[in-house]
Amino acid sequence: MPPAPAAGKKPAPTSKSTDLVPVGPREVIASKKHHWATKRDEYGNKPTTRKALILRNGKGGSFGTGEVISTKIRMAGREKLDLLAEDLMERYATAIAAPFDSLKCEKIAKSYFMAWLDEIENLQDPDLFMERIMAETLSRFPPIPPKNKKDKPENPLNNPTKIATAVSSRIHNAYLLSSGWRLVGSFLMELRDVIKDDKQVKLMLQQNDGLRKQYLVVYDLVNIIVNVNQQRFAQLATSAPHWKQYFKQNQYKQPGDDQPEFVFDWEQIKNVHKSFLDSIVVEICLPASPYPKQILIGLLGEAIDETPRDSKRFPQALWDAMGDLSDSVEVLDLLSTPLLGPEGDKWKQEPREKPEEYLEWEDAQIFSVETGKQIDTFKDLLVPLTETKKKERLDTIWKYINLNCQGVSGKTLDQLWNLDDRKDRFATWHAFYSPKAGGDAPSAGDPDGPPALVPFSGNSKQGKAGAKKPLAITSGYDSEGSMPSLQTVSDSSDEDMDFESDDEDSDEESSDGDESEYDEELEEEFRDWWREAMDIAQADPDFHNPRREAKDFDEMAAYKKDNPFIKLLGSLRGRLFSGSGAVKTTDRTEPRRPYTGPKPPPSAYKPVPAQKPKPKPAAKPAAKAQAKPKSQAATVEDVSDEDEAATPAKKKKKKPKKKKKKAATAADEEPILEEIAPGPEPEPEPEPEPAPAPAPQKKAPPKPKAPPSVAASASGPFGSTASLPLATETTAQSARTYLKTEGLDAEKTKVKTRADHATLFGGDKPEKKAGIFSRFVREKNKSEVDEAGKYSFLSRLSKKAKSAMHQLLNTAEDERRGLAPMKWDQFVKVMTEMGFSVDSSTAGSSVRFDPPDPRDHPITFHRPHPDSTIPPFMLRDFGKRLKRTYGWNDDDFLKKIS
Repeated sequence: MPPAPAAGKKPAPTSKSTDLVPVGPREVIASKKHHWATKRDEYGNKPTTRKALILRNGKGGSFGTGEVISTKIRMAGREKLDLLAEDLMERYATAIAAPFDSLKCEKIAKSYFMAWLDEIENLQDPDLFMERIMAETLSRFPPIPPKNKKDKPENPLNNPTKIATAVSSRIHNAYLLSSGWRLVGSFLMELRDVIKDDKQVKLMLQQNDGLRKQYLVVYDLVNIIVNVNQQRFAQLATSAPHWKQYFKQNQYKQPGDDQPEFVFDWEQIKNVHKSFLDSIVVEICLPASPYPKQILIGLLGEAIDETPRDSKRFPQALWDAMGDLSDSVEVLDLLSTPLLGPEGDKWKQEPREKPEEYLEWEDAQIFSVETGKQIDTFKDLLVPLTETKKKERLDTIWKYINLNCQGVSGKTLDQLWNLDDRKDRFATWHAFYSPKAGGDAPSAGDPDGPPALVPFSGNSKQGKAGAKKPLAITSGYDSEGSMPSLQTVSDSSDEDMDFESDDEDSDEESSDGDESEYDEELEEEFRDWWREAMDIAQADPDFHNPRREAKDFDEMAAYKKDNPFIKLLGSLRGRLFSGSGAVKTTDRTEPRRPYTGPKPPPSAYKPVPAQKPKPKPAAKPAAKAQAKPKSQAATVEDVSDEDEAATPAKKKKKKPKKKKKKAATAADEEPILEEIAPGPEPEPEPEPEPAPAPAPQKKAPPKPKAPPSVAASASGPFGSTASLPLATETTAQSARTYLKTEGLDAEKTKVKTRADHATLFGGDKPEKKAGIFSRFVREKNKSEVDEAGKYSFLSRLSKKAKSAMHQLLNTAEDERRGLAPMKWDQFVKVMTEMGFSVDSSTAGSSVRFDPPDPRDHPITFHRPHPDSTIPPFMLRDFGKRLKRTYGWNDDDFLKKIS
């Protein structure tokens, strides 16, 4: 019998609910698939897998299209891609698209135009050339493992032909994309002048036929740039460690085609079917995909977001190419908004005439590709690559490349691509920091915040502000070194902790999720599908030729719908892309006007002479200096010469003249191109400064009867010896009287050393006909760098940001300075404190920084990958680009913060 209830206690009320009692998990061993830091559900499915399962179960029956599928089979990666992509295409057809934003399109175009211009500058910089070409060569020609294990693998950096091929393709692509983005930016600037309101763009396209044709030209050009970036991404994928397994060279090439072509490797059909991420990348690489690029890139972003560890499959060069492709696809997507619907499809079919600048861009591609094939003239100068650290060696390489281009087209590379005004580029900065009320007030005792108006002692007992400064690992030359303190390294935000834990937990799991796990029953069924698909493919002799139609395969595949491998073979067959490093977008093989002029003679291929070190001035004997005290009186020549370097006076004047004559003769004998290795520009004659009136005296240095010539005043870097005083008697007079007597009071025309227009380039160039590029040369007289505005931001940087800014701008490479890396988050913090807004919304490593003033140019950087630490050579690149674009200077920066 049950025990009687205790006296004085009421029985517990019985529940009237009919719901089931919830029971916790009954597993003996907890599943590793479901973790607090992962995005999987209790069954181990990722978010994309859950979406695809819902779509499959709701599409035509319980398990999809009606075929019999075992319930034990998990969803394959290719099936997931097909379900999600088709669903997104249906939703995009009925959803509201992103509105047209001409300002955002222009920002992206301008940032990439400037980025590729910087790439051309960096390829001519001895400090940055070697690292760039080394990375390019290894990404395109990875070391080949030897057949014999005892032999060493072939090092491509010892092969002059491979290095020269990488150099030619890198230069060609840089000029191609720089000129292409310049065309896009100039077209968009003209459209913005006509279309004042982006909301009225479709109405104006309906009413104005000419405007519609010009808009379609911009749309076509951006589409071509997207294809260029897609081809660059595919070429890099063929040599990437993980992705090269999916591609092989096409053996059925057209006669006369010496460039390699790549197709999908059928042996890897099982691996690409299983992996969701690999299926997306293969679809992006191969042209003519059934899914739009913006959908594929969006799915790629979701796949990386749910499994961050999979991003390590992308090396730095491939991830950079993905960032460039993502940004160009974003511009194309924004331009496609006014063209949606049946009316837009009809507009796309309308014929339009390409402008002259567009045709010149296509002709330049043909000439440049032909120039890139002539590598025998300079390939031996590239080995070893360390010799390119010398300026004369790199100048000789560029000289030979430009001579090759002149022999093919009659122009240098800058002239061929209409970028001969790139050297007139100048820095712009207009922003001025104005503190908001209460917005940027520094917190008391914050060591990393902006400097406070009132010093905070930090001796309060309630806080930790009075704690000692943490120890820091410095680079050995400054207490405020480039390396962060130990406390900085250990301090992390909650988001970083979650991400790191997610990354660590994902190491225990399979890298590609549930579709990579081994299942014996599933593997056996995969083998059966693969054998059946290969038997059908081998039965058709035309199957392996991608340029022929495989009719027998298509007929036999129609009866095998239950085999997903056969369907995948049919979708990937016939899609091939070029393996040439130099990308070409036009189908024409000949330019409109071939060059038939003379070619440079063999005598023109002479190395650029090395620059001789400047001779040190001889020390003047102290006895002679004390024998005759120098007079305190000064003439105007003496005052103007004070700005130059002080050199001892020499009594003989014939030796400097002879040296100058020999230098001129040597320069005449060397046929050096002016575009490649220009000689040092003569220093402008210093303007005479008003000197204080000298005291009356009996003797003074004599006045020459004629004013010194410009050639005499700029004869050397140490000033001129033509104005040395002679020991003749004269009377003292004021500076004003002297200038009037000698005729030196006339107004001088100041020699300009900076461009005078408001956009990208400037300089005194010969007048050309008004065209698209004329939009980049608006005239403006005022300076483009507001020094006060620049230093208003520099002076408000936090303590850590100041240290990082000093490291960023100090790009000198020696034993101590310029060799320390920097965390990417620290670099982003410096840019945000300078007022920049950060846009990293697209896939890949591209991150755009928009300056606070819209008149300044945006700048795009590639985030280091997979490690987020910026290496020293990349940091030097960042610093030099910031100096060229915004005029930031380390010396002036130190003066303002000291």
